[in-house]
Amino acid sequence: MEDISERPTTGRETLVAPSAYPAIKRTIDLIGSAILLVALSPVLLLIAIAIVIDGGLPIIYRCQRLGRHGGPIEVLKFRTMHNGSHHHLEELLTADEERRLEYGISRKLRHDPRRTRFGTFLRRYSLDELPQLWNVLIGEMSSIGPRPYMPDELRGRPEATTLLSVRPGITGLWQVNGRSDRTFEERVALEVDYVRREGFRLDASIALRTLGAVVSGRGAY
Repeated sequence: MEDISERPTTGRETLVAPSAYPAIKRTIDLIGSAILLVALSPVLLLIAIAIVIDGGLPIIYRCQRLGRHGGPIEVLKFRTMHNGSHHHLEELLTADEERRLEYGISRKLRHDPRRTRFGTFLRRYSLDELPQLWNVLIGEMSSIGPRPYMPDELRGRPEATTLLSVRPGITGLWQVNGRSDRTFEERVALEVDYVRREGFRLDASIALRTLGAVVSGRGAY
């Protein structure tokens, strides 16, 4: 399949008037997230039970991210790390130069010691992000778009205005083009390209490719 990240930027590829695209996309997000939350409710319940058995409470991890136009949103995830260890990243990076270099390049750690056993499985298949269907339902996120950024990740960056002009997404161009195997700079470039070309044709391609990316688990850690 063609790597859409390497195609030239030619402007939005909508099949309708550009002004209608945001409203139609939001309608699709609203209906789709509602249906999926109901259909996947047994899966969500089983995951919640497994998290409690593996590492106790809490089940949901709430992370502060930037939403559309830079407003703060609380993104929901199934907890994949030991309780309280989310706050120990700086300590971990200070103690290990190799991990510090890895995090500086990709903003991720391939072998993160803070992760629980079941959390590793959830991340491998992106199941930890299923609660974000609620973020989509209430309008904070979209099904497809740039992944939500932490405030300090975009501070002072010229790409911030472009990236924050749309709702962040559960999946996007970065997820189907290597995800965490990409550097942070490559992620930013891919997601800027998405915003500039966003449209139903591109969204459909990303949605289809997301299925393969989830099954393969490539770059998910």
